[in-house]
Amino acid sequence: MNWKKVSIIGVVVLAAAALYGGYHQHQQTTAQRTQQTTSTAAVASSSSATSAAESSQAQASSSQHNQRSQAVQAILDQYRTQQNVGVVYTDLATNDTAAVNGGQAFYAASVAKLPVVAYVQHAIMTGKISWTTSFTYADAANALPNAMVSGGTGTLQNEAHQGKAYTVEDLTQRAIEQSDNQASNQLLYHVARANEQDFETYLQSAIGTKTYSKTMSALQANQIIIKLWRQNQKASAWLEHTDWAQDKIGALPVTVAHKIGINGAANNDTAIVLSPHEFTLTIMTTGWSDAQIADLAQQIYAVAK
Repeated sequence: MNWKKVSIIGVVVLAAAALYGGYHQHQQTTAQRTQQTTSTAAVASSSSATSAAESSQAQASSSQHNQRSQAVQAILDQYRTQQNVGVVYTDLATNDTAAVNGGQAFYAASVAKLPVVAYVQHAIMTGKISWTTSFTYADAANALPNAMVSGGTGTLQNEAHQGKAYTVEDLTQRAIEQSDNQASNQLLYHVARANEQDFETYLQSAIGTKTYSKTMSALQANQIIIKLWRQNQKASAWLEHTDWAQDKIGALPVTVAHKIGINGAANNDTAIVLSPHEFTLTIMTTGWSDAQIADLAQQIYAVAK
């Protein structure tokens, strides 16, 4: 046998096998890469489709929000020539607003208790006081500039309160649920005026002025009830259970957390409307009836809910 020829043939066979094996491995690797590339492209395509769908949904939702505020504005534009009403609406999901005479000043009456209560809760949240902090009743509170009249609404005026101590929680709950004038005055005296500079700083950031006053615009009243609501403290629940829960904006067929203010011709309401789509509504008026406020609230609710 010619061993030389055999050896040469063996080498050729081995080389061919090696080449085939390398080619086969290359083919497998190429196929795997193609499969991975196809899979990656499919995932990217799916992700892109999902993002496109989400973007489309977000745009549709944004469009709905805009449609709400535009529909509210169309209603409010009918009152543009009436100087005895100021209204501000805010979509709580987007902060879109609609308004008429929103910056006009009105006598706020008890709506002006909200800046005091919001500051009290701010003082609690920042550790200055607690809900259980107590203060001895002070007659001087009723003589403060912009204090509420010592009579009017609330039960504190009927108590033998001289020398008696009241907790912050008790005073705040009365100020909201009963619209208790003297309770509000005690909070103004013991908490707000006792921290004068901080109170002014808070007012400036909350409603755009450092001066506490019973004269407010619908915009300021709207801003402060949003601020108070988003503090997520006890007053939010009390606003849902006031002695006027079903009056004015409260006549709507959903839960309304609101604060009314009445004095003479002044008739006001500022509210968080807890409809499926939540919004705020503030209506400040001179000479309007409760029925007029309720009717306007119902018109806005019909397009904003």
